[in-house]
Amino acid sequence: MKIVKRTLSKRNYVVLSVMLILCLLLSTACGSGDSNASGSASGGDSGQAADSAPVSVGSLTVIVPDNVVGVPLWVIALENGYFADEGLEVNGVTMTTGTMEALEVGKADAMLNGIIPALSYAAQGSDVKIVAGMASGGNFLIAKPEAIEELQDFDNWKGKRLGLVRLSTSEMITRYALGEMGYDLDNDVDFVEIDSYPNIIEAVRKDQVDIGYIASEYGQSVRDLGLEIIFPMTNLVEDYVCCRISASGKTLSENREAYVKFVKAQIRAYKFYKENPDDVVALLADASDQSEEFVRNVVYNTETNANRIFNPDPNLNGVRNVYATLRDWNYIEDNGVEVEDIVDIGVFSDALDEILAENPGDQLYSELKELYETNNV
Repeated sequence: MKIVKRTLSKRNYVVLSVMLILCLLLSTACGSGDSNASGSASGGDSGQAADSAPVSVGSLTVIVPDNVVGVPLWVIALENGYFADEGLEVNGVTMTTGTMEALEVGKADAMLNGIIPALSYAAQGSDVKIVAGMASGGNFLIAKPEAIEELQDFDNWKGKRLGLVRLSTSEMITRYALGEMGYDLDNDVDFVEIDSYPNIIEAVRKDQVDIGYIASEYGQSVRDLGLEIIFPMTNLVEDYVCCRISASGKTLSENREAYVKFVKAQIRAYKFYKENPDDVVALLADASDQSEEFVRNVVYNTETNANRIFNPDPNLNGVRNVYATLRDWNYIEDNGVEVEDIVDIGVFSDALDEILAENPGDQLYSELKELYETNNV
């Protein structure tokens, strides 16, 4: 697989990438002699039949973060032409505020975002669905060097002050995990809400909290400040859910096939991510203006990325645990909305079944099917 080098600023990345897809679609429709180009980037799966133009399933407007390194499957699917292969036009947009509102009122069709906002809005009756996963892992727990050995044993956490961002995945996973260990969360530990990761680091330095929760990107900086990593948060829950792909319930009901094709492209990108790390690092470095070393540490190096894994499996079981924790601690009201009403696992299942039919016997896709059957019962 040959990847053409591009020099794209983060500001222009989404716009130029969408233009690339439009060009690919036009060239296919006009019978270009290079009609197999996007299929050749598939990393081994067949995708859409190379000798026929894909049937159009429409378009989706997708809210994406400005930090493209954090959404490698989106970038891979875009750059390798997987969306175009599936007959789907995508329009990537970035928004700093009002993202859930945009999804709810139909100004956007899908969003790559954290799990808590989607669950919170859906629990209140908003027509928002979760259709696939994006990532798990990615957080470290930190402390002063002299406390590291003690805090590596969960039996020693009683009486400790935990510094976390309010309503974060870190808070929900910790409440769930410590509750499972038998902790009385009202009395045994103190949850200290702090507004940002830099302020959590400062709180640990100043002895305002005993344990701090930070994103993996801050791992090196805490060491420079004289602090140490206790362990990644996967020591609490091995495969905890984090960012998900959310959808407009209205658009999903009107054009379900577009979302199946969207997730199908993400699954194909997952295979490429697993099998072609050097190509992925080069691709993301070009798209983000970051060094290849930085990208590799964020995407592939488990020692620096806190065991972050990028996987499109929706993981209903993991989402169910987070949702139950939000309810148990009254962060959301029990309005009769169940997690199964929010997570539509069928979109992923249909997409994966299509890929398995096109690639019978493929080991990675077969393993993904097994994982799906474990995580979504």
